[in-house]
Amino acid sequence: MRFFTCVLDPQGLGLANRTRQAYEVLPRQRGLHYEWQCFESAAVLTGWDDPYGDPLVARDGDWIAAGMVRLDNRPEIEKWVHRREKAATDLELVLSVVARYGSEYVSKLLGDFAFVAWNGKTRRGVAACDAFAVQKIFYTQRGRFLSFASRAEALAAGDEYELSYLLALVSLHNRPRGATVYRGVRQLPPASLAAIGERRIDVRQYWHATDIAMEPSWARSEACLVEECRQLLADSVRQRMTSDCTTWAQLSGGLDSSSVVSFVQWLAERREIPNGLAGTVTFVDRQRTSTDERAYSDAVLSRWRVRNELIIDPPTWYDERFAPPRTDQPRGDLHVYPRDNRLCAIVRAAGGRVLLTGVGGDELFSGNMLYFADWLAGGRALPAMREMARRAAIGRVSFWTLAYRNALLPLLPRAIQTHLVHDQDESMAPYWVDSSILARYGFAGRPSSAPAYAGPIGKKYHHAVASLVARIESPTQGGVLADCLDVRHPLLYRPLVEFSLRLPPELRARPHAHRWLFREAARGILPDAVRTRVGKPTTSDFLLLSLSAQRKYLEPLLHRPILADLGVLDAATLREAFTSVSQGLAGGNRPYGTLFRTLAVEAWLQIRSGRWPQRSQSGSKADLVQAYTPSI
Repeated sequence: MRFFTCVLDPQGLGLANRTRQAYEVLPRQRGLHYEWQCFESAAVLTGWDDPYGDPLVARDGDWIAAGMVRLDNRPEIEKWVHRREKAATDLELVLSVVARYGSEYVSKLLGDFAFVAWNGKTRRGVAACDAFAVQKIFYTQRGRFLSFASRAEALAAGDEYELSYLLALVSLHNRPRGATVYRGVRQLPPASLAAIGERRIDVRQYWHATDIAMEPSWARSEACLVEECRQLLADSVRQRMTSDCTTWAQLSGGLDSSSVVSFVQWLAERREIPNGLAGTVTFVDRQRTSTDERAYSDAVLSRWRVRNELIIDPPTWYDERFAPPRTDQPRGDLHVYPRDNRLCAIVRAAGGRVLLTGVGGDELFSGNMLYFADWLAGGRALPAMREMARRAAIGRVSFWTLAYRNALLPLLPRAIQTHLVHDQDESMAPYWVDSSILARYGFAGRPSSAPAYAGPIGKKYHHAVASLVARIESPTQGGVLADCLDVRHPLLYRPLVEFSLRLPPELRARPHAHRWLFREAARGILPDAVRTRVGKPTTSDFLLLSLSAQRKYLEPLLHRPILADLGVLDAATLREAFTSVSQGLAGGNRPYGTLFRTLAVEAWLQIRSGRWPQRSQSGSKADLVQAYTPSI
């Protein structure tokens, strides 16, 4: 783990020892090395258990910066600031840009970054994070200090939690924008920057997916667009590779991770990058579920001959040797921490430092049929009717159902849409959540997610596509993987994202051709067994099995839930729901997803308080590596 906390003192009175000690709680609790660096009206605390990576602090005249930065367009930035020293870190380059241009060029930075830059003389500064919060930054204001950090817990005042945030998590509602689980601690939202003054922080968004206009004329340029997509995918993985054979990748057998692995090896085979992947890791679950996809991952391995390590049937929820991790904030993937620990151990034992994922592919290249509503709004009723009839015949579905959902419903007033799509079983909070607290925070009677029909008349399709992309946020930051490795997501390369947003529906929403353009761009690179596969197993069986298999470890969570103590839910009702599901007694309408999320949030709270697991051993990172190191 590496983190920074930057404490700004606009009055320049300095940090008392008591103030410093409050900020040192996190590194002390985690057993991290840490140090302070003091500047005019600012101090930066950095902590680490691994020195890998660039320094987290930079200085340029009256300016200082703290942050984590990896740039995709470094040559372009070097031209802006007339600086070409190879020894300069990416953070130093960004600080040079801010010192020269202020926040003007932040929207043009490409890559993964979160930083705060401060001028000790003018007492003004800028903070920003990348478009998908691959790197996150949090802030708070207490007394005269403005503080920024790469972890929310570094700024938390003990165990003071934000109930509205917890309530949104367990009821599957959208979390309040910019909120965190800690009271008084805010997150800079994805694609946002903050102008910092002596007394206030003004936040604005510098990039909006909805601002990228669709290009209808592209429908006539299929071959050119396939080639452009292929080049962007190649550029993306090229930017995220290291030249010292320390890059690994996840390989699930799905379209996205398999494409990332294949594009890396294809570039290495063509000698367009110095080396390919050092290895890949595949998770395999054989326990009466359908998530063993080695038939597909093996096709990739056979074609590219890259090293592969298997993690077969790891436990869920609890590992008998190592206690669950204290993640920065509650996470929905807490149940898979044992497999993530083992992945980290395998990669680190082999000298790996960077991990590539396939995050983002579904959001970028999937389409929908809401363009029929746009055609109707634009006076193209007859073409819309004909195409809907063709789609209905191809899909063997009712024409009237298809037309209602994709042409009529999107054009109705928002209030009517919400009423018509409101499903009591799925979109309301789970029955163990207290209805009075739902009403107090404005969640009562609201669907857990807004209808997918927002946006102006005539632009329903593009708004739905762009909104889906805008909701992408790195799922790894603040979790086990990102605390151990430098996790990178090639499919979140912003030029690739903007390219996908310009695609017209003819290239995104073809019948029986899910993500057609992406698959065509991978032709000849990704083995056809994977490239042409249809569908992918769901994880519902795996999730339900994990509840029953680990019941003895999960039941203690429900003896005296912290969420019940906070007034969020009824403990007896939650215990009844857990018993029904874990024993296989629940009916088909039980909210499995909300139960799973509730347990994950409760587990996170009890881990922080030291109440769960009741019997655990704590191992160091070195112990973990030794325990799970495969034969090499």
